Amino acid sequence: MPELEVQIPAEPEGAASPAQRKAVQLSPQARPERRRERRQKGPRQVWVQGTDVHGKQIEEIQIMQDYSRGGFFFVSSLHCYYVGMRLHVIPSFGSLNLEFVAEVVRVEPKPKMAYGVGVKLLHAKDPIPPQKPTHD
Repeated sequence: MPELEVQIPAEPEGAASPAQRKAVQLSPQARPERRRERRQKGPRQVWVQGTDVHGKQIEEIQIMQDYSRGGFFFVSSLHCYYVGMRLHVIPSFGSLNLEFVAEVVRVEPKPKMAYGVGVKLLHAKDPIPPQKPTHD
């Protein structure tokens, strides 16, 4: 099978190396914002309940560091959260405190054995279970 000749243009002197280009692409300041809603700062409580990889139930109340309509970020000392984990959460968004099904989308190590957890809200759980009609 004949080989194809491919011309690769030479990079000009002083051009960034592949490692430098990757570092620039990954820096938080250079990344474009992907969130749809603006983040609000300020402490608000959130109730978090889920099941870890070993089947053990976890439940805690934490303080959201920032939040939006679509999700929130909190810091936990529990080492049980993982990307893709499903949670039941009740974030304190003022007077409307609904339970949501949520998904962990980011886990990052923090100082002092803590972990930052980014959560995406998927949908609200039905706040009032359907009742069977009673017949008189």
